[in-house]
Amino acid sequence: MRFTLKQLRYFDAAIRNGSIVKAAEEMNISQSSITAAIDAIEQTVGSELFRRVPAKGVQPTLSGQTVAARITLFLEQARVFESDLMSLSGDPTGTLHMGCYAPTAPYVLPRVLKHLSQIYPAIRIDLKEDNLSALLDLLQTGQIDLALTYRRHGAESGPFQPLFMARPWALLPSDSPLAAKDGVTLKELSGLPMVLLDLPTAKAYFRRVFLDHALTLNVVHTTKSSAVLRGLVAAGFGYSILNICSKADRDGSNGYVARPILGEVDTPEFGVAYTQASRRSTLVQAVLDISEEMARQGIFEDLILTPDLDSSAKN
Repeated sequence: MRFTLKQLRYFDAAIRNGSIVKAAEEMNISQSSITAAIDAIEQTVGSELFRRVPAKGVQPTLSGQTVAARITLFLEQARVFESDLMSLSGDPTGTLHMGCYAPTAPYVLPRVLKHLSQIYPAIRIDLKEDNLSALLDLLQTGQIDLALTYRRHGAESGPFQPLFMARPWALLPSDSPLAAKDGVTLKELSGLPMVLLDLPTAKAYFRRVFLDHALTLNVVHTTKSSAVLRGLVAAGFGYSILNICSKADRDGSNGYVARPILGEVDTPEFGVAYTQASRRSTLVQAVLDISEEMARQGIFEDLILTPDLDSSAKN
């Protein structure tokens, strides 16, 4: 073989970034190493795989796209192979590349990592936080082994292990008249000023929650940060809707309060997304087993807000 595993990874980085400069930054190597990797693979294949486009970086040719797809698959299999070899002598070990939907990371990720480290301390974790669409791309291209993320009911997005149903709930300013109620309806919220979480897929989902009931939104602010969103609600700029509810959201001490949404509402699942290839990894299997047991023990139940669960809400 005229090229190395490292060079395949450099080639993959160039494809994903569309830039030799960015690929070199990601891999923490020189640009010449990226160029040498591309040259070595082009010589082996016998055709041009990249076109250098001024001011646009590098773009794969049709042959380059085909080669890139096969390299991506090979690298994913190589990562599984490496972790399996390292685990032959006992418990799973190696590096697990894990993704997590950014707004949920502070609430779900520490719990999963804590249980994983207690049972398998030899596993190293490489974390990536991103939006739903980006996580799916990272998963399909083999850049991560699994992702803690949402899946809407009936959606076909590959293998998925559900952990809990994440029913949406309303986040209200503490001085809102609706905050005095045990629960609110979508109709009551519809005309009020809203602060919307502006992330791919999420924004469309929250709009769909209302459109399913022929209701519209009065969006006055958008933000990509769930922390900023909570701050805007606390300052009285409007209400919002989220799917994971923390203790701080419930007690009203931060200027806002969580209330369950009454009636039928589109409810996604939260769980572990993976691929058929990554499923064969002992590291991925370890996470699936642990997270399934955590769900069975009710470890995530305090993150769910439903009309029945939040019995502590008072008028």
